[in-house]
Amino acid sequence: MKDLTVSKKTDRTVSAISTFLVVCLLALGCAKEQVKTEPGKKVSKYIPMELPPEEVPRSYVYTLNPEVNLRSGPDTNSMTLEQLEHNETLGVFGEKGAWLYVKTISGTKGYVRSDMVSDLLIKVHKRERRLYLLKKDKVIKSYRIALSSENPLRDKERLGDYGTPEGRFYICQMTDDPSQLKYGPRSMLISYPGIEDARRGFKEGLIDYTTYQEIAQAIKDGRAPSQKTGLGSQIRIHGCCGKYDWTKGCIGLEDSDVIELYAMVSPGTRVDIYKSAEQEQELNSPLYFSARILEGAHKQLSGTALYAYQAAGQIQSDYSSGGSSTRHSAGPDTLAKIVRHANIDLESLIHEDAMLYPWRYSSCDTSGNMNYKQSPCQIRTWLSHHTQVLSNILGAQFVKYLKPGDILIMNTGASSGSQGDLMGIVDAAYEANGFPKIITVWQKPGLMNVPRDKAPTILYCFRLTQPLDYQ
Repeated sequence: MKDLTVSKKTDRTVSAISTFLVVCLLALGCAKEQVKTEPGKKVSKYIPMELPPEEVPRSYVYTLNPEVNLRSGPDTNSMTLEQLEHNETLGVFGEKGAWLYVKTISGTKGYVRSDMVSDLLIKVHKRERRLYLLKKDKVIKSYRIALSSENPLRDKERLGDYGTPEGRFYICQMTDDPSQLKYGPRSMLISYPGIEDARRGFKEGLIDYTTYQEIAQAIKDGRAPSQKTGLGSQIRIHGCCGKYDWTKGCIGLEDSDVIELYAMVSPGTRVDIYKSAEQEQELNSPLYFSARILEGAHKQLSGTALYAYQAAGQIQSDYSSGGSSTRHSAGPDTLAKIVRHANIDLESLIHEDAMLYPWRYSSCDTSGNMNYKQSPCQIRTWLSHHTQVLSNILGAQFVKYLKPGDILIMNTGASSGSQGDLMGIVDAAYEANGFPKIITVWQKPGLMNVPRDKAPTILYCFRLTQPLDYQ
């Protein structure tokens, strides 16, 4: 935890948000937010603001196909800003004819064809035995469902466990004439196993690495993943009966209900499966990530107050017992350890993202970081594509919206380059000047000569969104 001072020892540096805060955006130049403190003068406590109304979407949609074009204008002649991922969530801010004006999670705004996205969602609460069909987050249909009679609340992990998978999926196959004795008059295959399931299966030895890659690629492409693995297969929403538990892990409906549901959905329709309504409420709480990330960050600080690096991979503490310094292994992997408290496997997510979108990481040089599982460049690249990038969305004013758990990349001014030499997490505690403390989780090894007259410049601010986005 930083204490707003610079160590008197010349071989150590301590950086923090101190007597004034400098906000510097790569694209917008620099803007200063100066908050100077005077001896004996009381400073108002910093109170984070909610996002301004113009940055709050009126509704949400998701892409039905891979590589959907996000364009600069509402026509096919407009420039393609980026190609969107399959099942990617977008905020809707307006519409023009057959086009929607949307914003990606990272803050890119543009137009997408309305037939390339959907606002329909199938949501399942296993404990309550309910399936809901929602449109624009409003329930339009509700059905009683049947699950397995042996393990109805078990999250599926392997072949023959009779569990029903939990997480985010999509309909990848629809059949209107399945075997009457097995699936009833309609059947919809969901995209199990997903990438998270394949990752776990590979680590547990249920599948090999090639199968893991093939499943990840199928999910990226919006196809049905392999249905012939030790992870289990053929998880469907189908008919025959929804009044009592009888399936082997599928979601059963009454025949009349599955016929009605089938007519309203399409391939690509999102399916979110929760253990219970209580679990959904917990995962969608605005405090879910901030509380768990801060818990992880404070555990990293437990026992000592961690200060600056003296050598690669090492942190020295000013609060060691008996006056002797205590050294702690440290590096970019510290952030991965912290976010595991929020059930995020950052190492695997970066690996999978680089496997599926290698060009995103082409500029990341991992030389000199062989002891780290991720380089700072890889972490920054992943965060830039998969989190809410407040420094992009809000411009120079984003400092007013910092909240506990936000991840910052900063530049102390003591090293060359514009990619940052310091990474921190916004704490719930405050400094004497009223601004939130920053918990440092990474600092460039060997960083020296940090300027004493100014605090680090914030280059990027990242905020995690919904847990199901990070499976």
